[in-house]
Amino acid sequence: MTDKSDLLNKTKLFCRNACEKVKAFASKAEASEKFRTAVSYLSWQKAKPYIEKIWLLLKNFTTQQPKTAVFIYVCLFCAFSISFIDEPLAVARMETESNPIFKFLSDFNPSGWWFLILAFLWLTYMAAGGLSLTTDAFEKNLQKAKAVAFIFLALLVSSAATFVLNIIIGRYTPEMLDSMHLYGFSAFRMRVTETSFPSFGAQSIWAVAVAAASFMPKFAKILYALACLVTVSIVLTAQCYLSDAVMGTYVGIMMFFVAKWIVSENRENTPLISL
Repeated sequence: MTDKSDLLNKTKLFCRNACEKVKAFASKAEASEKFRTAVSYLSWQKAKPYIEKIWLLLKNFTTQQPKTAVFIYVCLFCAFSISFIDEPLAVARMETESNPIFKFLSDFNPSGWWFLILAFLWLTYMAAGGLSLTTDAFEKNLQKAKAVAFIFLALLVSSAATFVLNIIIGRYTPEMLDSMHLYGFSAFRMRVTETSFPSFGAQSIWAVAVAAASFMPKFAKILYALACLVTVSIVLTAQCYLSDAVMGTYVGIMMFFVAKWIVSENRENTPLISL
């Protein structure tokens, strides 16, 4: 009992001293002319013109150089997420049982199996074209085969970029955090099964979704919604960190434009990288 009462008294004394110090600092700050000047500049009426000016600059920069702007925003968000969000979010998700819906959606994304699925579809359309009895049927199957081949190319390019980035950056997966308490980076790590930045799951679903949507604009919203759900699911099931999924999404989308440049007939006059 004595120990508990002593601890309680010490805690009360600490809190009382802390409150007195805070009050003393506040009164001293209020008496300072510099502090009052700084507070006056932080008022909404004075800060509003500066905020509006910064917002206008960002808006113009994003409009004039969208690719550069998006790259910067993605990198800034990933840096913030790595520093403050990723680890606590992953720990929280690993300590709780995953929602069956999110588990199903994360498993629904075949990731590496997309190559086999697309190869099978391409062979199917090519075989159907070869067996076509009319020119129209042959042309339709040929166009479908070309569309599947382009989706395959977009997936291949984005997967190659993701593979290289995973090796160079070497970020430990959430599984490594759970089993070995490792959080961070180990550059040039060749075991890509133990790395997660960018996420292969997010990259593959977005590469396929964006490429498929370019041929099926009527289903674009459905494809994007499905890609969003899968991306959220792999984060909530702790298969990757939030920043991994964001960067994986970015790589998947941007590599679609690279694939588009590769098959472009005018690529000699069109730069691969442009602002």
